[in-house]
Amino acid sequence: MPPGFPAIVRPQGLTRPANPGMVAEPEHHHLPAWVRRAFGLARPILADELGSLSGDARGKLEDAIAELNSVISSGKFSQAFRYADLIALGERLLADQRREQAETARVQRTLEAARKRVNDQLRDAATQVPQETWSRLSKSLRSATDLEGISAVGEEVTASLSSARSVQERRREREIHRTRTRIQRSTPRSQTSAPPAEDWVEVLRRLQEEMTAGSAT
Repeated sequence: MPPGFPAIVRPQGLTRPANPGMVAEPEHHHLPAWVRRAFGLARPILADELGSLSGDARGKLEDAIAELNSVISSGKFSQAFRYADLIALGERLLADQRREQAETARVQRTLEAARKRVNDQLRDAATQVPQETWSRLSKSLRSATDLEGISAVGEEVTASLSSARSVQERRREREIHRTRTRIQRSTPRSQTSAPPAEDWVEVLRRLQEEMTAGSAT
């Protein structure tokens, strides 16, 4: 190698992918031996970096390799000094890709946790909200692709549950009122001059006692 030629070193932690990338050798009738040697050292490293990259990151490294290959093939052999720079570029692209993948995985875990919470709400609401509403909310949850969409479905589930419980509470109050009225009508007037305040459980218990006493008589 010429004096001062940068060391071509495999980055620490670079894995060997199942499908390494293709790295073409510069083409020139008088390609110096030292350029061939530099290429021979850099090629397997660059191939593994390409095989570990994907998408735009891989395309960026492929373009940089092709550009350097073209320059060296045109006779500018001193540009072989840049093989170390190409390897460093691949290392940076891999580091960026790992960070992006980690962030994507974190976001996905957050989405799945939010989806599970809303799905649990829906499961608990299955017997309380109308079937049509439940089906619509289930479909909306399945189609939601971001945290905002999932949260919106969760808020609607909460609102639907609140509305259904209000309806159930009003229905229960009406039933209690009807039951109390029947009890009062079946009780002698002298016993109803000052009716005590009774909760619905007591009202139903008294109704059962009245009905039992009536059957016995």
